[in-house]
Amino acid sequence: MKRMKDFIVIFLFISGLAGISSCRDDLSSLDLNKIDGAVVDTTEMSSFSVYQFEHLVVKPKLSLEGRQEADFSYEWKMNLSPSSTVYEVLGREKNLDAEIRFRPYTTGDYQLVYTVTDKNNGLNYITVWPLTVKNSIGEGLVVAETTDGQQSDLSHIMSPRVTPDYTSESIKRHVYSAVNGRLIPGVVKQLSYDYEASALFGITDNSIVRVNTLDYTAAGTNDDLFHAGRGTYSPVAIDRINQSNIYIENGRLTATYIATTKKFGIAYDYAFSVPKQIALSKVPSPVVAINFYDEGKGYFVYQPSVYSFGDNKMHAIPAATGKAFNAGNLPGKQNLAAGTGVDGEFLHVLKDKATANVSLYVLDKGSSTGSTTLPPEPKSVFDLTNAPDIANATRFVFMENQRVLYYATRNKIYAVLYGTSVATFAERYTAPAGEEITTLQVYQQGDYPFRDKVYSASNNTQLIMSTYSTEGKVYILPLINVGLGNIDQANIKYFGGFGRITAIIPQK
Repeated sequence: MKRMKDFIVIFLFISGLAGISSCRDDLSSLDLNKIDGAVVDTTEMSSFSVYQFEHLVVKPKLSLEGRQEADFSYEWKMNLSPSSTVYEVLGREKNLDAEIRFRPYTTGDYQLVYTVTDKNNGLNYITVWPLTVKNSIGEGLVVAETTDGQQSDLSHIMSPRVTPDYTSESIKRHVYSAVNGRLIPGVVKQLSYDYEASALFGITDNSIVRVNTLDYTAAGTNDDLFHAGRGTYSPVAIDRINQSNIYIENGRLTATYIATTKKFGIAYDYAFSVPKQIALSKVPSPVVAINFYDEGKGYFVYQPSVYSFGDNKMHAIPAATGKAFNAGNLPGKQNLAAGTGVDGEFLHVLKDKATANVSLYVLDKGSSTGSTTLPPEPKSVFDLTNAPDIANATRFVFMENQRVLYYATRNKIYAVLYGTSVATFAERYTAPAGEEITTLQVYQQGDYPFRDKVYSASNNTQLIMSTYSTEGKVYILPLINVGLGNIDQANIKYFGGFGRITAIIPQK
């Protein structure tokens, strides 16, 4: 807006103005005098857009009409939401370079307000632009971290190794708190991602939370996420199976299709105690969806389906002799880990409560004859008792493309090779001095394996590990020599600057 040369024109700033506006606020008694001031040339600067968590850089074309820059002060601010009249200051320099952490909106634009103040007379020269904040969070790793052991935040990593068709690297820190203005109460101990609902789930010792990954806004906690609320919560596991989400608490399992129902239903009512260590089939149309070891009853249990139109009952695997082990009569064991392996095999690491011996039990993925589902059959059992430092293992990782099991102690990663009749063991990685391993998992893309697509070459070929010393670090450990469990030490990549990392999940 061009300033008149012979008169002082006072423009009123209207907050709801849709386009650009500029004005000069006369706060002095010099309204009869000609004053040389500031003019912002807005040609080719009609609006701005920026990706959330990236820097907005604006270098206004500012004319001071012969005056010195020292005669003026500057302020940049934007409102807290498109409809808000409350503003936050972004900077006080002539040019703007500020990280924009405000959430993206599809219903309107923010207002970017630039105020140039004449120190001699108090006049404010105000220019306003519409500002669009875009979602910059794409495929990558979601990192749950804590700095006080009582509350959690979520950060995000994008890198070519975890973000296909992306050539740069981006770490967006404290995304959850930036968007929601608060932390997550409690320490997040597990994350699960539902690509169909664009939703992220996290559990603490006494809560389950949902986050919409389109903009990282909080989308419910505890009773908000259940058709029948219970007031108090103590979740032990949250996971994903084809077209359904799995929630386990107090030995009870609930499965629901969040993309349709938005809420979890009532837990399955069967006389089995479901542990947090369950093996979930990764096959899009499995014969058997769930397999677990019931510690109280001392045998394995299977569930063919989690859908209302299938056999969603839990069944004990019948006792039978003459097999690799008796899956229907195996008392006195403790669950250490469970998962799936090559050809959809169900894998369970169990510890004998009396002898402390550790073994890997392998069952097939189940089969069917006509409309009858046959239970998973025992295939083999491997003694892991003599595996190095297995008694201090804190994390187990099952591979689906090779018969290799990884386990981590406080600072080392070992590989169990069970492709032959006898398992062998080898140390594969030692964390840098002083660093404690806090999480370990195989990298699988957020929609794997439930989409009919070609997945990234990184899928199932690298480990994701986090450590903590004076800071939290996320490591990407490439795997080489299929079947041997070797780690490509020369090409390890890490990202630092986090708090203590407690969970990681890939998202699309």
